[in-house]
Amino acid sequence: MNEFHSPSQKERVKQKIKEDGYADNFWAIENYILRLGAVIYSLSKEGMVFKRAFGKELGKERKYWKNFYYIHAEEPKQETLL
Repeated sequence: MNEFHSPSQKERVKQKIKEDGYADNFWAIENYILRLGAVIYSLSKEGMVFKRAFGKELGKERKYWKNFYYIHAEEPKQETLL
C-alpha cells in the first residue's frame, strides 16, 4: 500500500487560500493547476465566497495587471444559504 498522499488540485487551492487569502492564475499555472476556475466554482458550491478581480483592479504592480485573483471573502451567513 502506498503511504504517500499527493494532495488534489482542490486541496492545494484550499491550502493556498488558507495561507494567503487568495489564489491567482499565475500561481495556479506554476503549480500545474490549469482549471483554477473549475476548482473555485466547486469551492463556491461548498459555501466559500470569493471576490474576483484582475490585478490592475487591486492596485498590483504593472506586471501583474493581467493576472486574475480569486480573493476569499467572508463565509456567508446561515440565513443566506436557505
